[in-house]
Amino acid sequence: MHGIALAGHLCVDLAPAFGRAADIDPGRLHEVGPLRITLGGCVANTGRALGDLGGRARIHAAVGDDELGRTAGRLLTTLPGLSGRPQTVGHAATSYSVVLESPGQDRTFWHHVGANAAFDGAEVELDGVDILHLGYPSLLPALLADDGKALVALLRRAKERGITTSVDLAVVDPASPAGALDWDAVFDRILPLVDVLTPSADDLTSALGRPPLTTPDGIDALVESLIERGAAVAAVSAGSSGLFVRTGSVERLRAGGRALACVAEEWAGRALHQATRLTQEPVTTNGAGDASTAGFLYGASVCAPLESAAMLAAACATAVLTGRPAIPRTVVAIDPALASVFSSAESGPRAPIVLDANQPVDRFYAGGDRIAGFRGTGQAVEHTPEDWVGSVTTVRGQEPLGLTRLSDGEALADAVRRDPVAWLGESHVARWGADTKLLVKLLDAQERLPVHAHPDTAFARVHVGTAHGKAEAWYILEAGVVHLGLREGVSREQLDDLVQRQDGETLLGLLHRVSVRPGDRVFVPPGTLHAIGAGVFLAEVQEPEDLSILLEWRGYPLDGERDGHLGLGFQVALDAVDRAPLAPESLAALVRRAGDPSAALPAAADPYFRLERLDVDGGSVIASGFAVVIVIEGELVTGHGTWARGTTVLVPAAAGPLELVGNGSILVARPPAP
Repeated sequence: MHGIALAGHLCVDLAPAFGRAADIDPGRLHEVGPLRITLGGCVANTGRALGDLGGRARIHAAVGDDELGRTAGRLLTTLPGLSGRPQTVGHAATSYSVVLESPGQDRTFWHHVGANAAFDGAEVELDGVDILHLGYPSLLPALLADDGKALVALLRRAKERGITTSVDLAVVDPASPAGALDWDAVFDRILPLVDVLTPSADDLTSALGRPPLTTPDGIDALVESLIERGAAVAAVSAGSSGLFVRTGSVERLRAGGRALACVAEEWAGRALHQATRLTQEPVTTNGAGDASTAGFLYGASVCAPLESAAMLAAACATAVLTGRPAIPRTVVAIDPALASVFSSAESGPRAPIVLDANQPVDRFYAGGDRIAGFRGTGQAVEHTPEDWVGSVTTVRGQEPLGLTRLSDGEALADAVRRDPVAWLGESHVARWGADTKLLVKLLDAQERLPVHAHPDTAFARVHVGTAHGKAEAWYILEAGVVHLGLREGVSREQLDDLVQRQDGETLLGLLHRVSVRPGDRVFVPPGTLHAIGAGVFLAEVQEPEDLSILLEWRGYPLDGERDGHLGLGFQVALDAVDRAPLAPESLAALVRRAGDPSAALPAAADPYFRLERLDVDGGSVIASGFAVVIVIEGELVTGHGTWARGTTVLVPAAAGPLELVGNGSILVARPPAP
């Protein structure tokens, strides 16, 4: 399942119970039933239904520094599957709605925007997120100020991170400031940035100043127009008329972020009408539209067929309308065909997986024999010096090369997105979403690698559009020499001149020369110039990106002038290189020698990844959690077979702790601690 962030409108709903139609007569007392105090708005309603389905989401919303805000915070902790806390806005009242719902009638709202007026999306954290759902922009004035400048900025920021964007609307009061907006112009700006749009037909017509739509053809035409204006998927609810879905081209869906990537071919170019599942009078209509959205997003998050996503949306709405939570048991009772959605979502990995070699071909440097010898696989193919272990990362410019595939042919990246909790664990997903944060390699350098550096996360996000930079660390398996960090600082002009002249000898001479032996561990921070010497065999753990800035390429089968700068030009790319000297004491802090009693990497690596050596003499246990394991010595017996030297193993979090018996040593690579 994909990681989801829910952002936008949050309020407290105050709903008195009515035994008859609500009257408002000045000077009279009308007796009503008990007051129900619940959370309302998109963030709470959509989050509640997602949590009931078994999904997980992180919330981003605003409340006031008042008693109602504290009530909202307490109520949020009772909703399953949600993490995060709302932002507290000082000197603002918490938003609330008085919900007047007479028997047999739709709701009337008396609404106070309150702290929602300050929500502009700037504090929405997108790390670990695959789907960003934004609700009710018409009730978030700061998002719509300056012709929706903040709204466009938030959507664009998400799109640049490869996140699937989702937007839901609310009915627009024509007498409100939102009612005075030119919503046609707003739609023209935002729809190309919206991958999934899930409003009601009333939301749309009230915003666009059009009369209510009463025929299926009219609703379908409106939905089709949303696709023509740039949205990838539009799922518009229309009460008893059901759900109307339209989707864009396969190219538009492929550009629709990570959550649509796995369904692009199956969902593209479709028109679908899902009838309502309601067979009785509704108990309440409050939150039904948000539950429909939650069902549709859950379907997308588990890569379900489009029909299943629409059916789930309808069943979730029906559950709420009939006063029941949208838990799997309830929605399957409403529509038994939905059982397959949950069986697929719950059939995640439960055991460690021994991996075959995954060696991209035709790399620019020689190597591969020692990987074959280590693994015991016979003769190596030339120029396969890297084994990408447990990879959700592709070779840059050669997609999908580099991805690890499971025994059934599914890419590990798709499997993790489909069921991140089983693979990565609840605490990881709560912090990082469906992002493994990890790539492990075996690397056999039969010739020296060129001098190069990798960007940090901030640079990579802004200039390359990736979610990570590339910090890396090495565990040395066979001795040699590495070159790491500048012995003395260089100016930008000096560095540019060396690159232009391709003076590799001088470049290499500027770096510290470090002899390494088996068991040494070396951390390479982003931006640090480095090169691996000929003859070194190592295990590498890194952030899951393929991003290198090459300062040297003469003598290698590379076109560095074309490919050495990440497509940015060296004038920009060299900004990612650290030109400051690396002092001897700082260099020493990046290297842990084999005799060091600590089994882990230098402490500076902790924010990026973890790597620990575990020596087994008789018996030991691998703690639970997502990990990549490399057996570097001996032979170990587990409850899942025997692992000999050279075995690489993918361990999902759902496998739990693993007992090892025998004599040997393993490397255990993990993401950063959540």
